[in-house]
Amino acid sequence: MGKKSKTRIRLISAASEIFAEKGYREATVAEICEAADANIAAVNYHFGDKANLYREVWAYLFAEEAVRQPLSEDFSEIGAEAWLRLFIRSRIENIFDTGFAGRLPRLLHREMGEPTEMHESLFQTHLKPTREIVKRAIKSLIGPEITEDQLKLALRNFMGLHIFLNVGHQKAQKGELPDGPQHRLPSFDDPAELANQVETFAIGGLLAVRDLIKNTGTTS
Repeated sequence: MGKKSKTRIRLISAASEIFAEKGYREATVAEICEAADANIAAVNYHFGDKANLYREVWAYLFAEEAVRQPLSEDFSEIGAEAWLRLFIRSRIENIFDTGFAGRLPRLLHREMGEPTEMHESLFQTHLKPTREIVKRAIKSLIGPEITEDQLKLALRNFMGLHIFLNVGHQKAQKGELPDGPQHRLPSFDDPAELANQVETFAIGGLLAVRDLIKNTGTTS
């Protein structure tokens, strides 16, 4: 690997931590270059500007996640339920990871709370494809009887579980929640147990929806 490539990778790696910690607007090119042991002009040289570096960080973190926790787009081999279990568990594990894997949920939390001008394109590129696979898996699990509106609601409830936990965890980590036990879930102390609970709850909810639709045609 050439010197230029090594510098580029160091910049992306350093930026992924700083963007995840501070958000796009608060992070500076100077501190990213310092953390990457690179010249102050390196970001412009390798990426053109800070915005393009931010886009590269997103691509980098999602690519690393795909290697670390591969989830096939085709869930037919293991079945929709098993695929959905793996999906929700991987998301919960990442949220509470204190190392590299935790950067992506931190970055997502920052982007959701402080949207950049790149917000829509980033979500369309990196989140929508997986969301569509989850949607197909839910439809496969519940069955063809589910209507489009019922499917959208089931998808929102399923995805909302880990999104809510990520928001709560990130705020708790930064001391942004009010004092008092009512503002902190005790299960945060045991991420493995929490992952078990969320997986069980998420799949149980979808199976309950399946039964309701088959028996009554509605989800209420």
